[in-house]
Amino acid sequence: MKDTRMTYRIAGAILAGGKARRMGGIVKGMLPIGGRVSLIERLMVHMMRSGVKETVIAANDERPYIRIGCAMVPDRRADAGPLAGIEAALQYFAGRYDAVLCLPCDLPALSWKEMSALVTAFAGTGGPVVFAQTEDAESHPLCAVVRTDLLDKVSAALDRDERGVHDLWLQLEGTAVPFDNPNAFVNLNSPDDLDAWLAGSPNGRHQ
Repeated sequence: MKDTRMTYRIAGAILAGGKARRMGGIVKGMLPIGGRVSLIERLMVHMMRSGVKETVIAANDERPYIRIGCAMVPDRRADAGPLAGIEAALQYFAGRYDAVLCLPCDLPALSWKEMSALVTAFAGTGGPVVFAQTEDAESHPLCAVVRTDLLDKVSAALDRDERGVHDLWLQLEGTAVPFDNPNAFVNLNSPDDLDAWLAGSPNGRHQ
């Protein structure tokens, strides 16, 4: 059967604007996961493999990421949480791309396969937004593909001081994409998380 799904222009945004308080203020995205590759660099490689053409880092301090050579997008408003990073990315790509694959910076195991599944799900529905949900019924709203024309709605939610990403995706009738591999969505929030991850991974590497 012929595939009749539309082809969408998808950009990528890695959300790295958090203060990492539980990590002692360490810049999580630059933590090395085996060898010299940082979390963010690894995610960028897998984003490219999934078909993303252009990626930005959504963060307010560009200094830790200068050596990566990636475009930086600061939040449009201070201390408004990850939804503000999504807003900034949507504004940056609006008019040039149809949607943005958004991911948090602290995922050591997420691969191009899961990213491609999100992009494929978006292509199948046309949006407005799709987000990951693992078999334990846990939602991962920051792992999402978001239409760039949702910018006004995202901004309006922030104007109302509504910062819950999952709640907004549900309000916008977003689609949860099921995954049966919850380990792919493990994130590193604390030194204990990092130690446990490295201890369970040969040579500290997960590809």
